[in-house]
Amino acid sequence: MIINLARKVAMCAIAVLLLTTAAWAAVGMDQDVKVAVLPFKVNAGDDLAYLEESLPELLNDRLVEAGFKVVEPEEVKRILDEKGITTFDSTSAREVALLTGASFSVYGSLNQIGDNLTMDARLVDAYGTGAGKKISVSKEGLINLLPAVDALVARMRTDLLRLDVVAEVDVAGTKVLDKEVVLMRMTMQKGDLLSADAVNTALKNVYDLGYFDNVEVLISDVDDGKKVIFDVTEKPRIQALGVRGAEEIDSEDILEAVSTKKGGVVNPKVLADDIRVIREMYRKEGYYKAKVTHEIEDSGTGVARLTFVIDEGPQLYIENVIIDGAEQMDPDDIKSILALQERGMLSWVTDSGVLKEELLERDASAIMAFYQSKGFLTARVGRPEVKINDDGIDVIYKVHEGDRYLMGKTYFKGDLIDDSDKLIGLVKINTLNEEGEYFDRTLLKGDVDSLTAYYNNYGYAYTEVAVNLQDDAETKVVDVVFTITKHQRVHIRRVLLEGNTVTRDNIVMREMRLADGDLFSGDKLKRSHQRLTQLDYFEKIDIAPVPTGNPEEMDLVVKVKDKATGKVSGGIGYSTYDGPFFAGEISERNLFGRGYEIGFNGKIGSSTAYVAHFTNPHIDDTDLGFGVTAYNTDTEFSSYDKAAIGSKLRFFYPIGEYTKLNWSYGFEYYKIKNVDSNADDSVKDDAGEHTASTLAAAVTRDTRDSFMNTTTGTKTTLKITFGGGPLGGTDDFVKYVGSYNWWYPLFEEFVFHSKFWGGYVHENLNSTEIPTAQRFELGGVGTIRGYDNYSIIPTANSTSSATIGGDKAFYTNLEIKRPISKDLGIVMFGFFDAGNAWKEGEMLFESVTRYGSKPTLGLYKSVGTGINWYSPMGPVGLVYGYALDDLDNNGRHKIELLMGQTF
Repeated sequence: MIINLARKVAMCAIAVLLLTTAAWAAVGMDQDVKVAVLPFKVNAGDDLAYLEESLPELLNDRLVEAGFKVVEPEEVKRILDEKGITTFDSTSAREVALLTGASFSVYGSLNQIGDNLTMDARLVDAYGTGAGKKISVSKEGLINLLPAVDALVARMRTDLLRLDVVAEVDVAGTKVLDKEVVLMRMTMQKGDLLSADAVNTALKNVYDLGYFDNVEVLISDVDDGKKVIFDVTEKPRIQALGVRGAEEIDSEDILEAVSTKKGGVVNPKVLADDIRVIREMYRKEGYYKAKVTHEIEDSGTGVARLTFVIDEGPQLYIENVIIDGAEQMDPDDIKSILALQERGMLSWVTDSGVLKEELLERDASAIMAFYQSKGFLTARVGRPEVKINDDGIDVIYKVHEGDRYLMGKTYFKGDLIDDSDKLIGLVKINTLNEEGEYFDRTLLKGDVDSLTAYYNNYGYAYTEVAVNLQDDAETKVVDVVFTITKHQRVHIRRVLLEGNTVTRDNIVMREMRLADGDLFSGDKLKRSHQRLTQLDYFEKIDIAPVPTGNPEEMDLVVKVKDKATGKVSGGIGYSTYDGPFFAGEISERNLFGRGYEIGFNGKIGSSTAYVAHFTNPHIDDTDLGFGVTAYNTDTEFSSYDKAAIGSKLRFFYPIGEYTKLNWSYGFEYYKIKNVDSNADDSVKDDAGEHTASTLAAAVTRDTRDSFMNTTTGTKTTLKITFGGGPLGGTDDFVKYVGSYNWWYPLFEEFVFHSKFWGGYVHENLNSTEIPTAQRFELGGVGTIRGYDNYSIIPTANSTSSATIGGDKAFYTNLEIKRPISKDLGIVMFGFFDAGNAWKEGEMLFESVTRYGSKPTLGLYKSVGTGINWYSPMGPVGLVYGYALDDLDNNGRHKIELLMGQTF
């Protein structure tokens, strides 16, 4: 079977070769050279014996295709029979050639040794002497018979045509450049036929490398053919590299950007690219007319100095942004949404007026979106044009406004899982019709997402929502038709987890809001991702739906990558109120990969604090969690110091997806000391040792999208603390505290944040006094910025400076935030704060007199700005606050600084 297969392979190879009219015919040579092909002896197995007849025929055909004449096989056979020639040598081969009128004759053998094929041929000149030229070709495998014949004919061709063969290629004259670099890119190789075209092609290739001033070709005879040497004269080596004329861009930056370097040779192609790079650098800085040339100072010793010569020209800014074709819309309204702005008075701060060409297409798309949001259904915006004038730059956007369309009616077609009245409440586009507004195409994407999400939550994971606009050119009204294809409902077959090497599977799975067998829900999928993110255990989270082959099922593959959750740090810091301090922390937020949190931190300064804590958020994977905290603190308040040692046992339990119930018991031993002389008598009476035994309960609802960089959501907390009475201790009180935070995205990356906080404390059971340590004192970074810490506090009366904490308090913070750099964790913000604390007998928001003045609306107010940086060295914050109300002549301006360095 193997022999038959080999025979078929060989016959196919011969057949293909006989049908090929490729390379040799393409040479186009009509040569008056005639060849007599004599029989070849086949030294191989019986299965290749057929080649004794077919191999000469194959050589005959191949030589004809190469442009040569061959003696007909019948004529060769007739001569051999007449002369009785059965074996061949140079004498008999030469005799056959002469008798047949051939210039050459060829004979030889085909030998098979294992898998190797060797063709040994002898090419004999009819008019020559000697044994003729031996030609051998070896190939591995019978399948390579065809290439072997091809190689044999190629070797014969050089002798038949009296062509020279390239025996060696070399490069001479290189001093700096390694000649191997040239040889690697050489088109001429050993074994090639030497011709004028081949030499010219190789010569051009070497010269085009750009490294040489002159290239000459030297050809000499060697034993196996011709040796070709490319003798080159290198361009001078760059000994020094400089820049002249650069003022606005540092010369070192230019030299760093170019590819030409000291020690290399001057390459015109590279040099041209470098000049383009320098011009582009200047364009980005507004120097659109900058001219860049170069000078080469050649000493004649093979080294030179290359200098980039720059004529910077004037710095040009965008002087005019032209909205060509804007008739129904105010061009100024359009220009206000563009990233590229005209130069203004504050351009040196805002960087406006600088042409950033990568923003041109972005702005063209913004103009299109603007028009489509204003009802211009057929508006078109052409490609932006830039005109570089002598005194500035004009950016021109050509606009075709078209007709303006009012919003019509909204329809729903297809697979409706609810009535249209329900669905229409999910989209915003319909409100335009209710208010008589123009059509706004930009609302459609959000509406499609809302409808898709609504269907997803009912298990239709593959819902498709198409939008069709039906515009009436006469009435200039456009109706919107949503066509919904719900497809089949999808259940979760399995939830699979990958990538967690530290965190245990159950820690991840308990945060998932989709489990095996659940109906697919887009909201639950989003919430699962959000909860995993808020754990802050992973640097990467991906939840991917994966088809299972069953259109009614899918798998959810949860891929996570653990990140370091431990922290060991120490620091030297400074704050405006505490002055210099030393701080340290050691903590782990995912202990043993079980989600336990444990830590200890300490601070030593004007105020000291040591806190140790442990939290298990899910006891035995249940929803119940607990934590314990122990602390030792020493804090400075407005008119006294408080040193405390205590502990607290906390429990918490979710009572909804976003709501959690907390309750705790705490015990604290503390001492009031260093009471100021101007403190109220009640504060002085409380000096000394106290114990506080408290029971607290709180409910918190938290819908923030992120705990770290919140952009939307709310956080509401209501807490009641009961102290003393049956719980024991010296402090008898009941305290109520509530807070509400709201985040809302405005535009671009600006976020509005508001906080409202209020508190009230009163005596417990039979007590008659509120403990001093439980009263309210406001002011400072944590409450009302722009005022000193704990400086907003009631006084004994309107003419006294004796202070006493309030039994009620309120404050609000209104902020607008924007990240400057998300990667670096830098956020800027502006704020308005207001609040006050009131004592017994005073009402909330009552405008009471303190230190001879009273605030409007009973609230101390401030405005300011600040910056927060979560740096690798620790948190850095700088806040400037301006107090809008006078308070004890403490000054209106307040700069609050907090910075630390970890090591």
